[in-house]
Amino acid sequence: MNPTVRQHPWSERFRWRSVRLRLTVVGVATLFVALAIAGGLVLIVVYRSLTDAADEATSTRSEDIADALAEGGLAAVQPTELEPTDSIGVVQIIGPDGAVLAASHERQRVRPLVAPVEAGARLTAVDAAFPGDDTEFRVTVRGVATPDGEVLSVVVGAGEGHIHATVWTVFGVLGVVFPIILAVSAATTYQLVGRTLRPVEAIRTEVAEISRTGVARRVPVADTDDEIATLAVTMNEMLDALAFAREQQIRFVGDSSHELRSPLVTILGLLELAVRTGDPIDSETVSTLLLPEAQRLRDLVDDLLLLARADESGLRPSLEEVDLDDIVNDEVTRLDLTTDLEISATVLPVRVAGDRDQLGRVVRNLCDNAVRHADSAVSVTMVVDPESVTVRVADDGPGIPVDDRARVFDRFVRLDDSRDRRGGTGLGLSIVDEIVRAHHGTVTVFDTDGGGCTIGVSLPHRADHADGSPPLSARR
Repeated sequence: MNPTVRQHPWSERFRWRSVRLRLTVVGVATLFVALAIAGGLVLIVVYRSLTDAADEATSTRSEDIADALAEGGLAAVQPTELEPTDSIGVVQIIGPDGAVLAASHERQRVRPLVAPVEAGARLTAVDAAFPGDDTEFRVTVRGVATPDGEVLSVVVGAGEGHIHATVWTVFGVLGVVFPIILAVSAATTYQLVGRTLRPVEAIRTEVAEISRTGVARRVPVADTDDEIATLAVTMNEMLDALAFAREQQIRFVGDSSHELRSPLVTILGLLELAVRTGDPIDSETVSTLLLPEAQRLRDLVDDLLLLARADESGLRPSLEEVDLDDIVNDEVTRLDLTTDLEISATVLPVRVAGDRDQLGRVVRNLCDNAVRHADSAVSVTMVVDPESVTVRVADDGPGIPVDDRARVFDRFVRLDDSRDRRGGTGLGLSIVDEIVRAHHGTVTVFDTDGGGCTIGVSLPHRADHADGSPPLSARR
């Protein structure tokens, strides 16, 4: 059995609709139109040049004969003026009754080539011919009054045969040369377009290989410094972003699984122990182990959902007038009631444009982060500027090294045991960064005077940059 080669169902269609073929067809068609127009113009110019030359020759000869007739009549015409040349095929002098009085050949004295005209008239006739003769002439006719009062007509004609022959010769040459030009142009265009698109094919092949294998590779960049090279650079930037996103996703899933497993293992362990022993779980175990782990699991799931929404379409806060001082004051009160640390606060009355729930989560995450890492005190300070308001939360813990201050906003990042000795999922500051950026604000990390770390969040007063609503100013 002969092997059967299975082709892609679009391969034939793709071959006939390829960019290379279409560009070649368009280029050749454009050149064909240009050559046709140029050829037509050449034929017109050649024809007009030949006819103008013939008219010039017949007009000059007829004028010379007419001058001689006007001065001395038929006897004043020299025999040489009746002789034909390469450009003049026939010369006749016709009487008023149509009789041929003189001609360049005896056979041309039988009949006039054209009818006689009045004195002073001048006209040009085309395609004039003797009866029974296929030779056609382009004729200049002049009417002249002789000294004896007789009106004679001077007829000088140039044969049209050489004009037509020349035009057809030029047409034949163009008909041979133009197809050769079109064929060479088609082959050249096809090759040049193929060579130009070769880097595109290399890019396509590499992308197909990347899609098939999933290996993080990069497409080749041609050393041409043109649009295709720019396309390759842009493609590599996109592949870098996709590779980074994939790595982030893999790490995010792994970290999420690890974080979710820890409280689940604790809860399942206690439940399995209760099943094996048959003893109910006492209230102290529920309050000290099960409930905190369940709450941690709930908070972690909420954080993961928020970050997933942010990755998919970005956080879109519902902007309204928010009393930021009320949010800060509520968090300070909560810290006073739930911690043994020394809590100090400077709260200023101010309104900002933002989402109350999201801004509340920002302040809470900052405060919880400070409480986890503080040795003895946490400070919350508000600073109001003409364009923005800043909330700073400081602790007196070990602080954050300068090189690690950008990393603390990555997901599931824990710098060391001293910064993580009291738990946390590693998502709090990531959520702060997402929410603040959605509100067009900034987050900064710097040292606290006397030791520790301070994280500041700056939010703009105005909302017109986000949704077109009027600006919101600080309350006085």
